[in-house]
Amino acid sequence: MKYGDISVNCPTSREPLNVGEDFKVVGRKTQLQLADIPTAVAEMRASFDAGLTLPLKKRMEQLKALRRMMVDNEEAIKQAVVADLGRPWGETMIYDFMLPIIEIEHTIAQLNDMTAKRPVGDFSLLSFPSSQWLQPEPYGVVLVIGTWNFPVMLSITPLLGAIAAGNTVVVKPCNVARHTSKLQAELISKYLDPRVVTTIGSDIDGDRHTTSALLNEKFDVVFFTGSPAVGKVVAMGAAQHLSKCILELGGKNPVVVAADADVEKAAKTVVWARLMNGGQQCVSPDYVLCCQEVAPQFTAACAKYCKQMYPDAGRTPGNMGRIVGDTQMKRLVQLLKTHGGEVVCGGEYDEAERYIAPTVVKVQRSSSLMQDEIFGPILPVCVVKDVPEALAYIRTRPKPLSMYVYSSSTRVQDECLANTSAGGVTINGCLFHAGHASLPFGGVGESGQGAYHGKHTIESFQHLKPCLSRTALPDFGLLSDPFFLYPPWTSLKIGVFRQLLKMV
Repeated sequence: MKYGDISVNCPTSREPLNVGEDFKVVGRKTQLQLADIPTAVAEMRASFDAGLTLPLKKRMEQLKALRRMMVDNEEAIKQAVVADLGRPWGETMIYDFMLPIIEIEHTIAQLNDMTAKRPVGDFSLLSFPSSQWLQPEPYGVVLVIGTWNFPVMLSITPLLGAIAAGNTVVVKPCNVARHTSKLQAELISKYLDPRVVTTIGSDIDGDRHTTSALLNEKFDVVFFTGSPAVGKVVAMGAAQHLSKCILELGGKNPVVVAADADVEKAAKTVVWARLMNGGQQCVSPDYVLCCQEVAPQFTAACAKYCKQMYPDAGRTPGNMGRIVGDTQMKRLVQLLKTHGGEVVCGGEYDEAERYIAPTVVKVQRSSSLMQDEIFGPILPVCVVKDVPEALAYIRTRPKPLSMYVYSSSTRVQDECLANTSAGGVTINGCLFHAGHASLPFGGVGESGQGAYHGKHTIESFQHLKPCLSRTALPDFGLLSDPFFLYPPWTSLKIGVFRQLLKMV
């Protein structure tokens, strides 16, 4: 694709920038390498400083190009994700195709409103007479570090928010999902202006090296999706430049099944959510705390729905997602060998095929399955005496990204919400809060910082600059330039302040 000269009608506009002339790295046909990173980031900053992304027309152009990129390449996206994860097309259609397109459409429809200045009408004695507003402005250059479990959605969604807010963006796809990573790099370079969005890392072995090299550069916002362990490294890298850092992490998401729960519905939805993408999603229910009165029915129902949803235990390729890599597979096999619990169903695996059968295990809290996030198709169930015991246990754990509560009692539901902390909660269901376009999605504490989805996606990538304009009044300065603001501090002026304080 050829891009001609640009001239931007804004105060910060400089001379037009041309790929291949002003830019020596950005826009190159071959994928960027580690040695190109400092130059690439500098060129993306030059593009932002030239004002290329400030006009809404340019942002809208890129958002529509992003939508076209998705729609034109449905089959290619399907094939890449299947090659990486062995996932059923229905799951990929929802997560890596439909949801990103919905986000793009929502952003296009709301772009003008969400980037317009926002009047603030609140009266203030300290500044009266005045008008005041919040002025949205882009941060500058954004780094989006993607991940492998939903490799399209978890790169495209933050990318569209960064574009809509007026930033230039460097995208680093995750090489664990190698086929999808390469496809994203190819499509982004084909459909989007390389002076607005560039990718790096799809052809470089070892995500760690690329991420480390990128974090040595100054970005204005760093957006990372991945594990808490890597999130700490990313946060430290961003901190050295005092960059805003948005971390979408994971954790052990608890499910509380109360004695008054609809056990069949609870089991059905928990199994569905747990086995989606082979259990490899950050909002997946990671363990169940089930009240003892309904524990036998719940575990039996879980086994029933595992067999009902996956009649051949997910063995047929394309029926259930496979574990993404050998390292991840070895870790899960070790958990299956050491959990020390009672297998209710499943437990079979094939390391060569990276296959694990849908597995439900009754365990004690000391089990290896209860220590760290599992990220696989294994569901541990712990029996508890009652809901307070379950909540007490949850409070001893790091704050999760999601929590799920099953109870027909609003009192029990409120008790769970009031006595725990989580990034988000779905009551009598799983996952749904994370897919609602009007709700922010993000973690708290160890499960992340910052949020996105819907309007919150743009908000994450723009600064709301407080602005105030003093109003001139024909009052001889009595209000528009009051004498009591200036020293020396006489008793009269102090008295005026005391009277004003009484009026607050």
